[in-house]
Amino acid sequence: MARPYIEFVQCQNIDWQVQADGTRVKRLNFDPADGAETCIVRYPAGFIREDMGPEDRAEEYFVLDGTIVIDEKARAYHAYGFIPRGESAGIRASEQGATLLIFRYGRDDPNSISGVSEAITVDPLSVPWDMSASDPQIAHLRLARKVMRLGPNDSSRTFLLLGLPHGVPPADAMPAETHDHFEEMLMLQGEMWTPEGLIRPGAYFYRPPGIVHGPHVSQAGFFQIMRAGANKVRTEWSAPKPLPIGAPYAPAIPEGTPESWTRPWDGPEAF
Repeated sequence: MARPYIEFVQCQNIDWQVQADGTRVKRLNFDPADGAETCIVRYPAGFIREDMGPEDRAEEYFVLDGTIVIDEKARAYHAYGFIPRGESAGIRASEQGATLLIFRYGRDDPNSISGVSEAITVDPLSVPWDMSASDPQIAHLRLARKVMRLGPNDSSRTFLLLGLPHGVPPADAMPAETHDHFEEMLMLQGEMWTPEGLIRPGAYFYRPPGIVHGPHVSQAGFFQIMRAGANKVRTEWSAPKPLPIGAPYAPAIPEGTPESWTRPWDGPEAF
């Protein structure tokens, strides 16, 4: 099996599942064949979990809110880390509670095992933005990046991506994209128009290789965390398509997904 194509779901529409250890989990994507998954985990105040020994899957984590102790160090707002398969994360504890985005790699992934990949931690707040020019086809988004991790053997890239407000080209059409590797994303702030509707904070997508997507424009700007199945995003461009501003919500959701996933989401008014 392979991980399913999802584009897109607002995580606010996914129910929390209570776990035996007291955590609550929203599973966004899962491959039952090898255990690869993406989920949001909420750790309650006072949570303590003893060292469980070597991990059977590599794990990336990104702190969405709160503070949590991992590997004997407190990880706070937007802290990032990678733990290879075969190594331990040590005791995990949170005095006040915390919410983490977690990417778990497949059990058979050869590039995420200890000895091939190294454990790392990153404080993104101390990493400068890379504002070098992007592909001219998406120059209107005025992108900046912070790379958290590059996997060995051109296997993956995890990065923060920022687009400035007023990211709309002067034309009324632009090309769509296709990649020969997967992409997945969680929107942290802002919004973006896509042919599937308006992506807002909490939106998640997972695209297997070969999925045509876009064009994308952003009137308000955006901030997101992304993963790609290569160290550098490789793109093929289609013929121009109309800009999707005003497109209705039309998600691509796997068969059997709860109906709640397909609800349009209207967050609280800003003013």
